[in-house]
Order: sequence, then C-alpha cells, then structure tokens
Amino acid sequence: MRSRWPARVLLPAAQSLAEGSWLAVVYAALQAAGGEIAYLGPIELSVLTAAGMAWGRRARWRSRTADALGLPLLALVAGLFGWLLDPDVRFALVQGNVTLAMSQHLPGLLGAVAFWRGDSHRLREEDAASIDRLLRWAVPGLAVPWLIGYAAATGQLEEGFAAAAFMATVLFVGSAFTALGLARLEAVRISTGSDWRGNRSWLFMILGLAAALTLLTIPAAAILHIPARSLLGTLAGPLQTLFVLVVLLTLPIFLLAAVVADFLSSLLPGSFHLARIKLPSLDFSGRGQSSDVATTIISLIVAAIFLVDLLVFAWVIWDGLRERWRRLNDADPAFEERAIIVPVAAPRERAAPRALHARGRHATDDPTGAYLAALDALAEDGRWVRREHETPAAHLSRSRGEGLVSPSFRRLALAYQLARYSPRPLPPREHVRSAGRLRSLLGWLHGSGRTPDA
Repeated sequence: MRSRWPARVLLPAAQSLAEGSWLAVVYAALQAAGGEIAYLGPIELSVLTAAGMAWGRRARWRSRTADALGLPLLALVAGLFGWLLDPDVRFALVQGNVTLAMSQHLPGLLGAVAFWRGDSHRLREEDAASIDRLLRWAVPGLAVPWLIGYAAATGQLEEGFAAAAFMATVLFVGSAFTALGLARLEAVRISTGSDWRGNRSWLFMILGLAAALTLLTIPAAAILHIPARSLLGTLAGPLQTLFVLVVLLTLPIFLLAAVVADFLSSLLPGSFHLARIKLPSLDFSGRGQSSDVATTIISLIVAAIFLVDLLVFAWVIWDGLRERWRRLNDADPAFEERAIIVPVAAPRERAAPRALHARGRHATDDPTGAYLAALDALAEDGRWVRREHETPAAHLSRSRGEGLVSPSFRRLALAYQLARYSPRPLPPREHVRSAGRLRSLLGWLHGSGRTPDA
C-alpha cells in the first residue's frame, strides 16, 4: 500500500504555508504603515491557517451548533494570539492598562483572517481550484502591500519591512507552486486512477524548486538592498513566538502553585518562611530596570516538567478508562454452541457461452462508444462484468487483478475517462484508434477461452 502522506500531509502544509505567506506580506505592510516592525511572520500565520484547515476538515463535531460557534470563537482565539505577540501589548496588559493594549498592534488580528482562510479549504476535491485562484489573484496583488510598505517606511523600519515581506514572498512562491502541482496530481489520481505517489518525480520537483528559489533569493536580496542581519532577524521571529506560547500555556500552572503556596503559608508556623513564587514576566521589550531572563528560563523549565508530568498522568488515566470501556463493550455473552450446515446443491449444467460481439447500439469510432461496447462484450463473456456503482478506474484495476491483462481494454478505459472527465478534448488519433482497440479486445477474449458466434 502506497503512503498517503504526500496528499494527506504535504499538500495541506503547502497550502497553509502559501495562505500564511501572502497574509504575512499584508501584515508587514500594515505594520510599516503604522510605524512598527513585524512580529508575525509566514510561519506563525501558516500555523494558524493549518489550524483553521484542520477545523474545517474535522471528522467529528459536525453539528450546526459546532459550525455556528466553533469558527467565530476559534478565529477570535487566533486573532488574540497574533495580537499578543507585540511586546507593547504584553507590557500594557502586565501594567493593567487594557485600554492602551487594545489600541496597539491591531494588524495582529490578521491571525483570525488566517484561521478563516484555512477553514475555507474544507473540501479536498477543490484544492487545485482554490490554489489556482490564489495564484491568479495573490501574485499580482502582492504589489499593493509592497508599494504601501516602501511608501510608509523609512530607514531601519524600511529594512525590517523589506526583509519580512521578501521572506514571505519567497515562501509564498515556492509553497503555492508546490501546492498547485500536488493538487493537480491528486486530481488526476482521483479521476483516472493513476497513482502518482509511487513515482518519486514529484519529490525531485519540490527539491528542485526549493534549490532554484534559494539560488535566486541571494541576488534578489542584494538588488533590493536588504541587509543580512534583517533577514536573520526574520528567522528568529518564530523562536520568540514559541517562547511566548510556552509562557501562555504554563501560566495557569504558576497561578495554581501560587494559590497552593498562599494556602500552605497560613497553616505553617509564623517562624517558618516559605519562598514566594514569582510568575515569569511577559515583557520582553527590556523596559524593566533589571533583567529576569534567568528566572524566566528556570521557571519555564520547571513548568514544562510539571506540564509533561500532568499530560502523561492524564494519558495513563485515559488509556486505562478506554481499555476498561473496551472490555465492557466486548464482553462475551453466555456460551451457546451453534452449527451452520450448508446444504449441498445438486450440480447444474453449465450454460452455453453467449456470443461475443460489439453491440450495434454504440458507435465504435469514438472512445466513449468503443468503451461501452467493450463493457457489453465483457458482460456477455461473464467473467469481468462491471459491477453496479463501480467506477471505470476501479473496474479496470479489479479486472486486471482477475486476469484481464489485455492492453486494449486498459487503453479503452483510460481514453473513456479522459474523454468524459478531462477539460481538454482528445486528439483525433484517439478516435481513430478506438475501433481497432475494440477489435483487439474481442480477439483477445476469443483466444482466452470463449468462442464467439461466427
């Protein structure tokens, strides 16, 4: 069985990266227009887009209530996460100035747009069409945020905008064309049955595209006069985002520890002094008088250990309960011995084979008529009859596995699928070859054990 990860994992990842990259260019332009540097990059927005895509393609919780409440709430959470990545916002919240925090980093709410864009990719069958529309409109549309960013930014802010927008544009081009190629290969596999996942040429295509973009990035950055330190600064952005995410996730653990410490301090003697727990600061902008980086790192390590222990403990409990439920559901009923006796039917005479010939109701000078006439011949033969609700690709695969190895029927089936489902018309030579392929199939059936009427 061939691996499904190129279509199940790599294609959605490339789509999410393409969506997040063009949103990162828009975000960088809005930040430059407001006189601020970019705190959100293509990686962060792509992760939010992938989360939206996972929500849209979920297999459970498909009720109307979940659809009506889940998307707005999760999009709001994604927008708040993007908004909190600004150190000024976190500093204002730590100081208790909510009004000032709400007036800053408004472009960070594009995280909600990223989640919504991911949710719009609900149907896998429309991957090729959606990425085609994205390339058609986003490639020329990226000129607008580039012009806005260069017009609004000056000096060091202009270098920061150029670096952020340049990296996002490069990732958009590479991921969008990769997603388009993979989506079209998947569409051909669904329509014709030809499995592209066993052919490693798609992997070399992606590696070649990545190498070409890498080679073109260096001279393009030199032409745009983007310093190397600005490009390296954009690569460090996801690390800071990960650090902030860990702090936000472990903050309830520190709050719980503080509550427990205050409760224990009231029970201990007055002469016993319990060390006070200090929460890690969310301000990484350097406004404080002294740095608490060492305290924050130690606190994060301790919180991570507690978090891992808590998750392992919860998993052990869940696994035990699931095993208990499985045993209760699979409990054997009371033993009862039964026997099934199949009556032996009397042998019947084998019916005489029917005549094999192409029905006159189908025109055999085109791929559709020749394929339908071939299905009539297989039905009269009786060995490889096409089943009800069986697609042409599935019927071809099953019949080949059962001994129908005639290449003529394979060509007839492929030509029929291309004629019915492909947007492009078949060349005239395929129409000319249809009758000959049908005659070749009938001859093969005649030589494989069936004798058609004269």
